Amino acid sequence: MIYQWRADSRFSIGANIAAERLTKIRKRIGEITPRAVVDDAANPKSPLHPCFEWDDDKAADEHRLSQARKLIGSIVVAEMNDEPLGREVRAFVHITADSPRYEPIEVAMRDENMRDEIINRAWREIKIWRQRYSAYQEFVEIVDAIDGERRKGSA
Repeated sequence: MIYQWRADSRFSIGANIAAERLTKIRKRIGEITPRAVVDDAANPKSPLHPCFEWDDDKAADEHRLSQARKLIGSIVVAEMNDEPLGREVRAFVHITADSPRYEPIEVAMRDENMRDEIINRAWREIKIWRQRYSAYQEFVEIVDAIDGERRKGSA
């Protein structure tokens, strides 16, 4: 097989090298787990080594930033105008225009540029989901609905 990184991935080694190493880890211990990958990558001679931050202070800060992103992204609006929403809507959305930040959903949806960014990101995510799962018979109706919406949007 030939591998490549997802479009939103940024690693300093080629995807084929990483996939080969993951395959070797699986052959060696019988499974691929995050712990097994980190353990392997801890060896400076591992091709996976440069994919990780080994400075503990920097790694700790990056981990806290990741936790902050998870915290921000985990808050949802339960009720609006004294009415339950009945579905999960993120309270804060990531905006990259100007400077990367999070904005309250109600602020972002009132601003045309931020709204366009959110909608365009959603379509990219839908496209990625469609590519990933379109081969599954169980999702044919969903894929057809996505394709129908895309045709309407481009007409």
